[in-house]
Order: sequence, then C-alpha cells, then structure tokens
Amino acid sequence: MPSQPTEVDPKSLLQKFAWDRVVSEEELLIRALLYANPIDLSKAFPKEKLKEVFLNNLHRFDKKNLNFWKIILEIDEDEFNRHAEKNFRLANKI
Repeated sequence: MPSQPTEVDPKSLLQKFAWDRVVSEEELLIRALLYANPIDLSKAFPKEKLKEVFLNNLHRFDKKNLNFWKIILEIDEDEFNRHAEKNFRLANKI
C-alpha cells in the first residue's frame, strides 16, 4: 500500500477554492480557512501566514470559526481584541 505524502501543495489546495476565477491568494486563503481540511491547510502554509490572513479578515468568520482558528493559531485574547478593534466591520456589527 503506497504511503500518503506528508506535504500539501499550496497552489493546488488554493485552486480548489477558485470556483469564480478569483486569483487573489488572500481571498483564496480566506476561503480555505473557511472550507478546507485544517490539517491540509496547516501542512501547506506556515502558521504565521494563516494567522496574518485570519487576523486581517476577522469579519469574514462566524463565531464558531473565530473560536476554532483562535485556538489552532494560538491567538491570545489580547491579540485578538486588538485586531478586532481595528476591524471596522467587526467593531460595528449589530
């Protein structure tokens, strides 16, 4: 039985989320954070890259996803709150 590869190609992973021909790496990475297998995602991208995209786009995630990625990316409450305050859409959510 062949062994499974341990690395995931970032480009091919992101292509799965280009259903509307979007080519922006950040947009595709946001979609991957929302819909991809987190294990594959963590193999394809460095944690710091995922953390940066996540923190800059907090308004795109629902409460469940916010909490999940806060834990996975090891984001403490203070860091999260600093970014949430800077995020206009999240700060003004009704």
